[in-house]
Amino acid sequence: MIRNYFMTAIRHLRKNKGYSFINIFGLAVGMAVALLIGLWVRHEISYDAFNIHKAQIARIRKKTLFNGQKHVQNGVMLPLYDELKNNYPEVQYITRLDWGDSHSLLTGDKKISKKGHFADPDILKIFTFPLIKGNVDKVLKDTYSIVLTESLARALFGKADPMGRTIKMDNQSNLVVTGVLKDIPENSSITFDFLVPYTLNIATSDFVKGAQQQWQNNFLQNYVQLKEGTNMDAFSSRIADIVRKKTNDKKEGLLFLHPMEKWHLFSHFDEWENTGGAIEYVRMFSIVGLLVLIIACINFMNLSTARSERRAREVGIRKAIGSQRRQLIAQFLGEAVITAFIAFLISLLMVKLALPLLKDAGFKDVELNLTNLPLLGVALAGCIITGLLAGSYPALYLSAFKPVKVLKGAFSPGKGASLPRKILVVVQFSCSVALIIGVIIVFQQIQHARNRPLGYDPNNLIGISLSSDLQKNYLPMKRDLLATDYVAAVSKSSSPMTGIYNNWGGFSWAGMDPGSSPVFSAIMVDYDYEKATGLSLKEGRFFSRQFATDSNAVVLNEAAVKLMGFKHPMGETVKFNDEKMTVIGVARNVLQDDPFKPVEPAIMLFRPYFVFQGLIRLKDGIDVRKAMTAIQPVVEKYNPAYPFDYKFTDEEFNNKFQSEQQAGKLSGIFAALAIFISCLGLFGLASFMAERRTREIGVRKVLGASVPQLWLLLSKEFILLVVISCLIASPLAWYFMHGWLLKYDYRISISPLVFASTAVLAIVITLVTVSFQAIKAAVSSPVKSLRTD
Repeated sequence: MIRNYFMTAIRHLRKNKGYSFINIFGLAVGMAVALLIGLWVRHEISYDAFNIHKAQIARIRKKTLFNGQKHVQNGVMLPLYDELKNNYPEVQYITRLDWGDSHSLLTGDKKISKKGHFADPDILKIFTFPLIKGNVDKVLKDTYSIVLTESLARALFGKADPMGRTIKMDNQSNLVVTGVLKDIPENSSITFDFLVPYTLNIATSDFVKGAQQQWQNNFLQNYVQLKEGTNMDAFSSRIADIVRKKTNDKKEGLLFLHPMEKWHLFSHFDEWENTGGAIEYVRMFSIVGLLVLIIACINFMNLSTARSERRAREVGIRKAIGSQRRQLIAQFLGEAVITAFIAFLISLLMVKLALPLLKDAGFKDVELNLTNLPLLGVALAGCIITGLLAGSYPALYLSAFKPVKVLKGAFSPGKGASLPRKILVVVQFSCSVALIIGVIIVFQQIQHARNRPLGYDPNNLIGISLSSDLQKNYLPMKRDLLATDYVAAVSKSSSPMTGIYNNWGGFSWAGMDPGSSPVFSAIMVDYDYEKATGLSLKEGRFFSRQFATDSNAVVLNEAAVKLMGFKHPMGETVKFNDEKMTVIGVARNVLQDDPFKPVEPAIMLFRPYFVFQGLIRLKDGIDVRKAMTAIQPVVEKYNPAYPFDYKFTDEEFNNKFQSEQQAGKLSGIFAALAIFISCLGLFGLASFMAERRTREIGVRKVLGASVPQLWLLLSKEFILLVVISCLIASPLAWYFMHGWLLKYDYRISISPLVFASTAVLAIVITLVTVSFQAIKAAVSSPVKSLRTD
């Protein structure tokens, strides 16, 4: 019997090639989208899952109150490490970690720059980063040791054994290789190419060395693994007020634990509450994948039930010779599952072909491994469920036919039979229209943030990291760069133009609220900063060599002037702890941090000795390639231990929109596929309707109906359904997208034009899809159509 059902299904697919193609191809596209999203979701939720003790691992973070706003920061203070390690027995392992900068590594004739962390020995006990060579208890014990990843060891030493070899880091410290790690998984929140002991950071940095007893200097990270049985929430409450006790300052921030299981998916905080993060995109794309798959299933349902008359006699005969309804349901469900399985095989090919094309859209580390049996089993189960879902309504509908009516020729589906199909079309297009509206709003929000005033000119601006050698030789390097005829200005700063590295309290001024604790973005700069950045002043001047008093001067941004309440800021005195400084200028607000948030109050100070970021402004209209060819040897001359590494500021600014751009790009692709699948279904229904009304069209033509009239007759029903879909989709899309926009401080207002333009687009697409079959039927010869009937 099963063989009979299988052969019947195959014959049915071969007999109706056109409709079979629409069903199979539509399902294949829907499954491919669902499979792609499923693979991406699987990758996202797998972050840090490889860590054996993930349930006991947490990052220590700090709740702060800046200028009346609640924030959460990763940075904590250096003495916290010893406090937790020595006085809190619940802590099994703890490590300090810097922010993972790039460092120069030199051995023999090899010179490369790689990302590394200063860390404590416990890091390899907390995280599951397996050692290939070396002893986990010894590799980071010596201050002048280094642990490499397998890839870095190969890059530096080839096939030779790296153990015991010497590497010079940052042209300062000679380090001995004591261990080799397996490469860090791509789905790890912490990534690096090498580790060196944190004690080396203390030994080589005067800043770090001087911060060992500073409880209000937050510049590093702390990670802990708690002992088995320790309640993380209870321990988090226990350590909350450590800083307040140590500093005797009730305004200090509160410490808390952020569990590893929330690092990737729940990284965002709002008003100190853990509100979301990547989980929002996981949920959004999961819904999108499900909607696209449902749209593909609706195609199958509609085309199967629309052609019910073609299968009515078959059902009647089977019932007349004794077939039970459950057997017919099993047959039709079997046909649907076979169709779905064929579509599934095609979808696997589609996914394999699509993954390389989606690398820049968040699929860089996503792969389809067909040898992964659990994954393949889940995908196959999804295929079967899809087949059963798509075939359920047609199976119940077709198996309910009465054999007496069918065999007497009295069977007619009637007008009521088309109602479920119309509802399904409305559902289908409502989903597609809602997706299109969402895509438009996402792109509008991105452009809105991109086009906001930056306060500086990011074009032709290059940023370089100033190593110790470049800091020592800054003035001769600046002189030589200006002599190339490609460089307009050179300066340096404590922060790049696309980030803020320092937030300081301790500022005061006349008229300040004594109960407030304001925090400012502190930017230390050198001469010519405004020339290099293109920063514009609202009033006053910038730091100049002509004024010896500028070492005690500050430049405020507009947000700082507003916070301080200065009506005439020029000449006002601002104190930093006990140091008095005079306001000499007010700069326009410069957008350096989050492009979706307001610009924070900022103070620029003349501190040329506390800067690590070089800024090089290229002249307008020059050949950038030639300029870089001229700049590189100058920088390498004064920085021989480092490879020439630079970043264009405009590209770094664009990187701030990466997650939103990826979401928009993927949403656009999936929305286009959703509308394509919907149009496939419409095309099939229009073809069936034209075929079913062949005689009516012939009669109307004989009676004088024109081609436009017949076209309208066949098209108006579909247009009406799409209009209804737009009316349903618009408020739903507004509700969800309005909620999405609320997470951005700097956001658009949703315009009614978005809904109107989407509706027009949907109607045009519908007309284009339906018109081919409608016009084809309308121009056919009435003699042929009447003779055929």
